[in-house]
Amino acid sequence: MVTPNLPPPGGVQVVKHDFSGSYNRDWPHRYIKAHLALDYIIPDRAKPVFLAILDRYRAIRERDRLKIVDVGCSYGINAALLRTDMNLDDLYAAYTAIDGPLTGRLSADHRAFFESRNLGSDIRIVGVDPSQRAARYARSVGLVDAIVTTDMEASDPTGAETRALEGADIIISTGCVGYATEHTFGRIYQATAASRPWVAAFVMHPYSYDGINDMLASHGLRTRKMLVARQRRFSTDTEQRSLLAAMLDQGCDSRLERTTGYIYASLYLSTLPNEPIGNHIGL
Repeated sequence: MVTPNLPPPGGVQVVKHDFSGSYNRDWPHRYIKAHLALDYIIPDRAKPVFLAILDRYRAIRERDRLKIVDVGCSYGINAALLRTDMNLDDLYAAYTAIDGPLTGRLSADHRAFFESRNLGSDIRIVGVDPSQRAARYARSVGLVDAIVTTDMEASDPTGAETRALEGADIIISTGCVGYATEHTFGRIYQATAASRPWVAAFVMHPYSYDGINDMLASHGLRTRKMLVARQRRFSTDTEQRSLLAAMLDQGCDSRLERTTGYIYASLYLSTLPNEPIGNHIGL
């Protein structure tokens, strides 16, 4: 997802950092370095939360093997963290350290590296991202099991993509809301509705989740805001000023952004109303 500077509801334009120059390439090295430079940490903060949600889902739905749809999957960062024992620092070092095992550009080596980390077989992951090169990398090295690259802001998924999405248990996202709206999430949920998947999305401040929330409610899901986590540092003073102005315009609590120099994200979890997930999902 690479379209920058989308205005959140409220009329104040956010001059959001543009990662598009590093995003849709054959290899993730530039993307990783761009994120590392801004301490892009949300996948690491999300990992234990997602794992707790997966465990709760297994207990409630009585399922062992799960199918996860990662919206805005990019190069498979969430998949790498969820399917191995690595943390984000491990992954960053593998791609950027002088002797890092992923500094080269040979798909077989990257696939062998991830296979050596004992990719978990208890979850299958479908990566959704219109940035085709990024998603194809994630598929080629085995981080995701299938990819969906149609831009679902504008078009329905293909028949093959719809079949790949069917039977999903949980839909996750860590950074695409604002680029992806209720149009994308609605098309994904329509394709997966028969299995009534949960949706767990980290939404960067100050982007609104209202449209997606309303769409999910139309499918009978109840959405709760569960927690707040760090996403990344502000890239410039201009980005910080514009984001804080948008938060003020919307009446959002901006104390964390004003005092830490980091942008934060809120986790929204959507489940069926009769499913007892608790208030803290075991964390």
